[in-house]
Amino acid sequence: MKIVKSLIDAEQLELPLPIKEQLMYQLLLPWSGDRDEAEKFWEEVSTCLILIERGDTDQDLADVDEDTEVILSYAIENPEFVILLPDETEPYVFACCVHADDGSGSFVMGSTSNATQAIKTLIELAE
Repeated sequence: MKIVKSLIDAEQLELPLPIKEQLMYQLLLPWSGDRDEAEKFWEEVSTCLILIERGDTDQDLADVDEDTEVILSYAIENPEFVILLPDETEPYVFACCVHADDGSGSFVMGSTSNATQAIKTLIELAE
């Protein structure tokens, strides 16, 4: 699992190009694609992207620190929306969760080939 706290780090994730392009589109969407505004928000307000990697297991997710576990559990139980990011070989699921009135929150994503309960739950919730 990787936890990303900036758009620059999100762009550097090792993901299939079509997935990375869709991810960046979704991350910039609340700011109508304005990257500068999005980066400023990510710097000022507690925001993160949690990538559940292909090989992650339920045990890996259980072994994270308490803060990460709370964020991940809350995001999976209370997403604003969940969508599939289509790809011919390996689609991903993407969830957005707002934690507070200031807009702080988290995004959770992972390959649909991942067998964790977290990804299975998000797949079921996908619009």
